[in-house]
Amino acid sequence: MMQTYNKRFSTLTPAFYVLCLLSVGLMIQGCIQNVTMRGTTPTKLAPPPPDFDKPSGLETEQTQVTSSLPSVQPHNSGSTSQHALVVGINQYQYADGQYLKNLGGAVNDAELLSEVLRRTQVQLPDERILLDAQATRANVIRAWRNMVKQANPGDTLILTFSGHGGQQSDAAPLDERDNRDETLMFHDFNPYKPNQGRITDDELYGIFEQARDYKILFLVDACHSSGMVRATAQTSGRFRTGGFWEIQPEEPPPFQVLPTQSDEDKSLAHVTLITAVDSDILQVPETQLNNKWHGALSWFFAQALSGEADGNKNGHLERNELDRFLREKIRKKMNHLQTPKLLPRADKRSVIKLPSGSVFEPPSVQTNISDIAIVVENGRVPSGLKHIQVTHTSQAVLHFVIRKGQIEVLNNTGDKITTLRNAALHLWQPVIDKARLLNALDTQFDMRRKPIRITLREGDKLHKKGEVLHFSVAPGDTKEGLNALTLFNLAGDGELQFLYPLIEYKEPTVVKQFPHNLPPTKVTAPFGGDNLVAVLCEKPATGLHTLLAENQPAIPKPGQILSQLRKDNNRCQVGQYAFFSGE
Repeated sequence: MMQTYNKRFSTLTPAFYVLCLLSVGLMIQGCIQNVTMRGTTPTKLAPPPPDFDKPSGLETEQTQVTSSLPSVQPHNSGSTSQHALVVGINQYQYADGQYLKNLGGAVNDAELLSEVLRRTQVQLPDERILLDAQATRANVIRAWRNMVKQANPGDTLILTFSGHGGQQSDAAPLDERDNRDETLMFHDFNPYKPNQGRITDDELYGIFEQARDYKILFLVDACHSSGMVRATAQTSGRFRTGGFWEIQPEEPPPFQVLPTQSDEDKSLAHVTLITAVDSDILQVPETQLNNKWHGALSWFFAQALSGEADGNKNGHLERNELDRFLREKIRKKMNHLQTPKLLPRADKRSVIKLPSGSVFEPPSVQTNISDIAIVVENGRVPSGLKHIQVTHTSQAVLHFVIRKGQIEVLNNTGDKITTLRNAALHLWQPVIDKARLLNALDTQFDMRRKPIRITLREGDKLHKKGEVLHFSVAPGDTKEGLNALTLFNLAGDGELQFLYPLIEYKEPTVVKQFPHNLPPTKVTAPFGGDNLVAVLCEKPATGLHTLLAENQPAIPKPGQILSQLRKDNNRCQVGQYAFFSGE
């Protein structure tokens, strides 16, 4: 039935077409086990060599800080306000490049968030922006306590951390199912004394419990695992995980002893937790955004603070708005290598009040679609290639690598999306056109509506030859009345495959029952990266169906597709799902 699609997948059902996703602790439960997900080999850090034991010079400093720490008791006042403490660590005092590595984007995160938080009228004095050597355990604890002291009951306290996360053997209270405590590593973390220079999830739970008279937002752009989703990904950035460290029973307690409480199977109603990944087995890669290294969570949280996530335009960022915005944007940018997590989910509690003038703009047909930044290795760009900007940085959206006459094309997260047999223009241009259309469709995600739920039962790993895949599609909320479905796939080589509704099979334009399950499909060659696109509208987008059917396998101009989406004031939501296959 779909001959143009058979070159990627062979269907298991011939009559149908074929098709090339709070039982946790408070802390950073998004990435905590060394499990292989995408072909990477989990590495457990060995103890550092004896000559790694350098005197830290911190004992005296930390002891002095302990004696001068202010009380946590708040003072009373009238109106509520918002306060922040921002931590970003690239440079680690004891980094050796093997057991503990420096980062490239954590300070960029902190500087970006500091700028946007201040624009959001959050109280953030210079002494509460702790970068690199300033961000010791003692200084962070002191800054936190000072912030609590200066705030009033009912105020919002915002803590952001960008840097390494890690694990250590579980300490009292013995509460971890995997016998490991999760930690955040500060500048003075010493691998030869792993009980120092870090803070555990139990300690964080304790200090947050002490501050229960406040609303707390805790954003963690860090991780603890060596696991990845797909084996083909060749990310060029660093990973924010510091590994696992064994704590011996005779180890002295950390300086500035904090209250600890079990964080397993508990939640604190006054705390909103946002972590960089949603799975306990994944790590956090740094990525290039606006020509700088960043964590994707920090970058898109800054966009949310600028008003882009305020879908109901009430001047507040609510938990459900942040959850929708961050998940959709980060998954799209990172090609499903990374999905953030927000807890508690699905409620409308205000997390941050936005200043006047932070206005959410709904999707527009008049969208400026920029050229695609590309890198070409071992060769030249074909003459006549349109809508590109040749660059020499890892900021590129597409990376063309020429080897032995063939061209491997990689995306921004290092996944191979296709292999071109030569440098002919007619092979390169569809790949560029696909990238432009995906960017244009990304602008059509409407924060006023729930995201479309596109689910792949087999998950986001690299799917192997012969594997059977099961997709389903459903609206985020059936009460929104978006049940007119359009489906098409964009193959790795840029081929468009119109999937639903097909007139010749008399498929209904309006789906009466969700989820809509696609026929089971089998992975076949050629392999690479595909993008399933789902559109749900209030009224059938018949003009879009005609446009797709008449143009396939070629991709129509992005402006033509956007015009059909909004024709006759139709209300639509757009979703994308990137998936990858290999031998």
